[in-house]
Amino acid sequence: MAEKNYQLLSSFRINNQIPIHKYKSKLTGVILYIAEVDGPLVNGYFCLATEAHDDDGLPHTLEHLVFMGSKTYPYKGVLDLIANRCFAQGTNAWTDTDHTCYTVTTAGSEGFLNLLNVYLDHVLYPTLTESSYITEVHHITNDGDDAGVVYCEMQARENTGESRARLAFARDMYPGHCGYKSETGGILENLRSSTSHQKVCDYHRSFYRPDNLGLIITGQIKPQDVFQKLESFEKRILQMGKLPTFDRPWQSPVPPISSSVYRNIQFPNDDDSVGLVIHGWRGCSANDYHNMVTIGILFKYLTDTPVAPLQRDMVEIDEPYCNDIGFGFHENSESCIHLHFKNVPTGVLNDVKPKMDEIINKIATGQEPIDMTRLQSIISTSVLEYEDSLEDSPHNAIAGYCIADFLYSKSIDDLRKKVDEIEYLDKLKKEPTKFWLNFMNKYLISSPSVTIVAQPSKDLGKQMTTNEKQRVEKQIKELGSDRLEKLGARLDKAVDDNDVDPPDDLIRSFDVPNIESINFHPVLTFSNCENMDSDTADIATKFNIGEVPLPMQLDCIRTRFFTVSLLGNTSIIGTELKPYLSLLLEVIFESPVLRGEEVIPYEEVIKQLHNDIISMDQTLGFNGSRLGCGSFAQAAVITLKADAAKYDRCVKWMHELVYRSQITAERLKSVGTKIKKDIARMKRSGGKVAQALMKDVIFNKECNQYQYNMIRQSKFLKEVLTDINTAPAIVIEKLEKLRRILFDPSNVFIHITCDLHRLPKISVASLFSNFVPSSFSIPSEKRLIVPEYSSKYRTFSPTLSNIIVGVSSVESSFLIQNSPCVNDYNHPDCAPLMVFIEYLIALEGPMWRQIRGLGLSYHYSMHYSVEHGLLYLKLFKSTQLVNAYREAKTIVESYVDGRSEFDEVQIESAKSSVIFEIIEREETASSAAEEVAWL
Repeated sequence: MAEKNYQLLSSFRINNQIPIHKYKSKLTGVILYIAEVDGPLVNGYFCLATEAHDDDGLPHTLEHLVFMGSKTYPYKGVLDLIANRCFAQGTNAWTDTDHTCYTVTTAGSEGFLNLLNVYLDHVLYPTLTESSYITEVHHITNDGDDAGVVYCEMQARENTGESRARLAFARDMYPGHCGYKSETGGILENLRSSTSHQKVCDYHRSFYRPDNLGLIITGQIKPQDVFQKLESFEKRILQMGKLPTFDRPWQSPVPPISSSVYRNIQFPNDDDSVGLVIHGWRGCSANDYHNMVTIGILFKYLTDTPVAPLQRDMVEIDEPYCNDIGFGFHENSESCIHLHFKNVPTGVLNDVKPKMDEIINKIATGQEPIDMTRLQSIISTSVLEYEDSLEDSPHNAIAGYCIADFLYSKSIDDLRKKVDEIEYLDKLKKEPTKFWLNFMNKYLISSPSVTIVAQPSKDLGKQMTTNEKQRVEKQIKELGSDRLEKLGARLDKAVDDNDVDPPDDLIRSFDVPNIESINFHPVLTFSNCENMDSDTADIATKFNIGEVPLPMQLDCIRTRFFTVSLLGNTSIIGTELKPYLSLLLEVIFESPVLRGEEVIPYEEVIKQLHNDIISMDQTLGFNGSRLGCGSFAQAAVITLKADAAKYDRCVKWMHELVYRSQITAERLKSVGTKIKKDIARMKRSGGKVAQALMKDVIFNKECNQYQYNMIRQSKFLKEVLTDINTAPAIVIEKLEKLRRILFDPSNVFIHITCDLHRLPKISVASLFSNFVPSSFSIPSEKRLIVPEYSSKYRTFSPTLSNIIVGVSSVESSFLIQNSPCVNDYNHPDCAPLMVFIEYLIALEGPMWRQIRGLGLSYHYSMHYSVEHGLLYLKLFKSTQLVNAYREAKTIVESYVDGRSEFDEVQIESAKSSVIFEIIEREETASSAAEEVAWL
C-alpha cells in the first residue's frame, strides 16, 4: 500500500470542522498537507522555501521558467494544456520573499489527480533551456529595446510609489546580510546586466528538491488516492540518485536593527499632491503564535474604523494627515509590523511620524486610557472573522497556515497551534489593561523603528523618461546594426525552439474528468415575489418569508452567519443626483443615527455597529469597489453580515443606517475628503486610468459607470467639498432627496443568505415593519433594473472614440478596446463565444504564445459583458504595445477568416476550462448563493 511510505505527523479538525492531515514521505522527505474542504474545487499549492541575497530576481525568473516544459514533458506550456483538460484554467504561481508557490485549481478531484505528477515533474525537473530564458526573462529586440515577460512585469511595478517605499522599508528593516531585504522579483538593471541563465539553473539545483517541497492540497480528495498517485513519481525521484546535503533556507540568525531609521525617497507621478508613509517595527518570531495574534488585535484597536485612535486623530479631522491607515504583518522568522499611511498631502508628509508617535505615546503612558470595552469587542469580532475566513475563503486561509508551518515550524505540534487562533483570542479576553500597556511598550516604544516617506515628483518622472530614452539610444549605438540583427535572429530562434507543439496523443492521453463526481454546495431558494415559485410552508416556524412586507429572496445554505443585502434601483435617479451616490453610500455608515428620540453620536454608532456586524459593504453593482462599479451597476447594494444569533440586530442595523442615519456637513466633509484623496492613488494606476477613460467614452451621463468614474468624481468632489463649506444645507438636502427616492420601499429588494436551522425564532414581520409604511404592499411586478446596454445608458456613436493619455508613474502601456457583442444571457451565441474566447486566451493558447510568450505584454485578456453588450480586449503592462496589438489583431482575424485552423484537442480543452470557470463561481456556499441572488 502506498500510504505506508508516509508518516502521519499531525491530524485534527480546524475549528472542529475541517479535517487536516500532515504527512512526511519516508522516501523523499516531501511534506504533504491535505485539508478536506467542502465544495466543488480542489486546490494544489506546491511550495518551496527560497532565499536570495541579491536583486537578480532568481526566485521570480525561475517561477516563470518552470512552466516552459519538463524532462518527461519537454514542451513549452504542456502543463497548462493538460490542466485545461482537467477542469482547470491553466496554472499559476507567485514569488514571495521567503518562498515560491505554484498553484492549480480544478473542479473535482479526478482532474487534480491526473495533473499532479505532471506538475511535480515541471517543478522538480524543468528543462530550463536557454531559449526559454531568452523569451521569458530578458532579451534585446532587433530594434534595441529590452523585453521579456519577467522584464515586462517588473517594468510595470518597479517605480510605483508603493514598490519604491516597500523596498526601501525592507532594506532598512533588515540590514546586513539578510534575504528579507532583497527584491526577489528582480530589479530592471539586474535583469539586464546581472541575471543569467546559468544563475537560474544553479538556483534551481540549490532549492528545488523534494526535501524542500511542501505540497498542500485542499478540497474533497482522499489521502489514499493522493498516496497512490504519488507512488510512481517518488520511485522516479529515488532513481535520480542521492542529493547533496541541504541546509534549509531561513535558518541563519537575522541581523538586529540597532537604531531607528528615517528616510525620504521620491517616486515619479503626474499628481504631486499626495504621497505615502510606511512606518514599522520588528515583531515577534514566526513561531510565537500568541504574540502574533496579540499584535493583530492591538493594531486593529489602533487603526480599524474611524473611532480607532490613529484614524480618529489623523484621518477624521478637518485637515487630515492621510485618507486611510493600513496595518501589515510580515510573518518572517523575525517578523515585521508596519503601518501604511495612504494618500498623505505632500505638505504634511514629514508631520506623519511625529503625530503618530504622539498618539501612541499617549496611550502607552496611560494619558489616554485604553477602551477595554472596544478592545473586547474587537477580540470577539476577530473570533467571528476567523470562522468567516474558514467558511468564505477556506482554501487560501488554510494554505496560508500550511505555508507558514512548512517554512518556519520547529515541532510537530506547531501546525495545530498556528491554526487555533480562537484559543489565543479567548486568552486575550482575560488580559488586563496593564498587559496591553506592557505589550505596546515592548514592541512600539522601546524598539527601533523604520520610517519611509515617499514623495511624488513630476520632475523625476520626466527625468526618468529622458534617462530611459538615452539609455536605449546608447544601447542601440553600442550594439550596432550587425549585433542588433544577430540579437533579433537569436530571439527568432528561441521562439522557434520554444514553439514545438506537444503531440495530440500526449494531450488526449489525459481524459476529461466526469462532471458527475463533483461536489456542489446545496442552495435552497425562497421568495415572496409573485414571479418566483417557492414553497415556504416548511420554514414558517423559523423565518416566514411570507410575512416580510418587502420583496425578498432568501437562500438557505450551510453557514453560521446571516447576510442581508438591500438593493436600491438607481435607474429612476436623475442625472443631477447620481453623482452624489458615492457620498451617500459611504456617509450612511459613518454618521449619527436617530434611535427613537435620541441621536446616537457617530463614534458610538461605529462602536456598536462593529460589535454586532463582522463585515459590511456598500457598492454600485455586485462586487464593486470605491468608484468602481460591479456587475449590474444600476443597483446600489448595501450588505451587512453578522453571527446568525444576532440576525435581528443585523436587520435593525440595516434599517437604522439606510433610513435613520443623520447626514451632517462634518461627516460629509470627512467622507468626501477620503474619497477624493483615494482618487489620487487610483490615478497612479495605468489600468485604472485606461478603464476610467473607456467607461467615459461608451456610457452617457444617465449611467452610473459614467457618473461613478474616478475622473469625473474627482472634479465633482472638489466642487461639492467647497459647497459643504459654503452652503452645507443645499448639499444635505440633495443627499436626502436622493435617499428618499433610492430607498423608497417600492424601489428596493432584500436578499438574505443564512442557514434557517440556526436562526432563533423571532417575529419576522416585526423585524421589517419599520422599513415600510403601514399601507404599503409588495408591488405586483418588480421594478426591473435597466441594463447598461440599453440606449438609456450607452453612447453608440461617441464623438471621441480613440484616446491616448500619458501617465508618468508607469513605464509600460495599457490598452482597452471594445466592439459590439451579445446583450442577452439566453442568446444562442453565448456558449460558443465563451469557448472561442477561452480558446484564444487560454494559457498556452494563441494569444499567450504570440503576445505574452514573446514578451510583448505581461497581461492580455478578452471577455464579453452581456450587461454592456460589448466585447473587450485588454493589453496591460505592455513593453511593446503596438506589436502586442498587431499580434492580437492578426490572431483574431486569422481564425475568423479561416487562415488559422481550429485544433480539436484545444477546443476540447477550452470547453473544459469554461466548465471550470462556471463551477468556480460556486467555490463556497455563500458564493453559490450569490449566483442565484440576481435571478
